[in-house]
Amino acid sequence: MKFLFDEKATRLHDFLMFPKLLYVDPEEVHNLNEMLGDEELADVVDHEAHLEFIHAAKEDLDPFKDPLLGFYADETISNYDFPTLLLKAYSFLGFADHKDYLQRIMQDDEETIRTNLIYALFTVERGEEETDEKKARAMADHLRENRDDLVNLVRETPTTENHRWILLLLIENPKEYLEVYMGLLDKIRPLFAQHLSRHEARIERFREEVLTPLEKDGAAAFERLTQDIVPSESLEEENILITSFTNPYRYSSLTTGDDRVILFGLDMDTGFKMIAEFKDESRKNRAKVFKTLSDETRYEILRLIAKGMTSTKAIANAVGVSSATVTYHVNAFLTAKVIKISKTKKAKYVVDYERLQSFWEAFIDELKND
Repeated sequence: MKFLFDEKATRLHDFLMFPKLLYVDPEEVHNLNEMLGDEELADVVDHEAHLEFIHAAKEDLDPFKDPLLGFYADETISNYDFPTLLLKAYSFLGFADHKDYLQRIMQDDEETIRTNLIYALFTVERGEEETDEKKARAMADHLRENRDDLVNLVRETPTTENHRWILLLLIENPKEYLEVYMGLLDKIRPLFAQHLSRHEARIERFREEVLTPLEKDGAAAFERLTQDIVPSESLEEENILITSFTNPYRYSSLTTGDDRVILFGLDMDTGFKMIAEFKDESRKNRAKVFKTLSDETRYEILRLIAKGMTSTKAIANAVGVSSATVTYHVNAFLTAKVIKISKTKKAKYVVDYERLQSFWEAFIDELKND
């Protein structure tokens, strides 16, 4: 099993995600402390430095707040930002910078771009296991030709009301907005370069502590780095890896055009170590698990996952919250090891009943002994 690091793709992806920091709520990021615990967090990662980075980026990006609202949803987490749809519809591998990437997209005729954006919008909340490629493409063709149905799809999109109608405009006039977006990114590029320069040392650390072991030991190193949390069975024989300083605590398998890449945030090796600490059935960790389960919305989401529901959009609709909220709570469950990533292709997440049972039994035994 091989791992190949794509530095150009890393920088392009991070640059397109950089403006999103303007709409990140630092309080939601700070809630990592709620899940991981202040003492452990302070020992292994400078979380406050990341919060300071977000504040600094927000100040730098603030003059562009209004035009950026035309492309990024005003919420911390969103699967429906314009660049997110572009990155899903068109592979971002092999491009020198954002201009090369966006100009390549603009080589397609308007109808092709519209169809690809609709396809991305239609499938972004669905995992590959839930998406029939042929049917999804046919649906995208249908929606392109039937505006009323497209409007209904946009109305059901779990994002802010303002961004729903922006999405419709972007889809209906993609080349016009791609030109505007490219010009806006040109102005933001110097800001990104300044912040990137401050994280070069961390990128070098990532090379030494993550990339070198993966390149040397392959699957064995991957299992060590992810603490056996991510099944190695989900990997390909050859895996393209990118990292991120704008979202250092994220691990994700991304589909981009016909390609797949693994996003392994700069600090995600530390994140996996923290998650693994929940294997310890100490009183402190049991309290964290119980705290994770104490929220009513989380409880409802957990019940739906237990029933086999895997689509973020479907869960959001059933509970009556946004997809961003569902994603946040799912991350809390993963961190507390209440759920785990399935090793089969039938469901993305499954409840870890064995772990919950052991926690409950340990809790009861402790009460009896006390």
